[in-house]
Amino acid sequence: MSEVLISSVLEEAFKQVSDRIARKLTEGKKLTDTEVIVLLLDLMNKRMEEMGRSLNQRIDDTNRRIDDLSLGLNKRIDDLREELTGKLAEMDRRLSERIDDTNKRIDDLREDFLSRFDSMERRMESLENSLRSEINSLRREIRSVYREVSSVKSDVIELMKRKLFPEEPQEIPSGETTS
Repeated sequence: MSEVLISSVLEEAFKQVSDRIARKLTEGKKLTDTEVIVLLLDLMNKRMEEMGRSLNQRIDDTNRRIDDLSLGLNKRIDDLREELTGKLAEMDRRLSERIDDTNKRIDDLREDFLSRFDSMERRMESLENSLRSEINSLRREIRSVYREVSSVKSDVIELMKRKLFPEEPQEIPSGETTS
């Protein structure tokens, strides 16, 4: 909660200072080093926000692709299941007089199907684990970048506050001396 409040206060402060600098530029006045730094920081902040949106979009796109792959694989498995079930039923009907031979073929087909299904399942789990690992890695990188940016932002803001709002000496009431 406090990060959001601080962030919105800082954004407003950047906006006000940037507006003041823009007015100064339109008036043809020369900018100070601090004002140039403020403009650069404002630009850097906007670019970081844009990069965050871009990363979020890439994550969303990756998630959509994963969902599409999952749907496609599920449909393919269902199609294979239907196809195999139909073939097994047809075999059973045509070869009913040779029950022993048919039972052996069905058992062989079942084993093959289960083996293929297990193999596909293992490949899907491997793909899912790989994608999850990549997503987690991206999340860690994003968090790391966010922490670094926040740290730099805090340091720059503190430096700007010191530069823009230096502490003024306190007035000493008349008749008092300082030690």
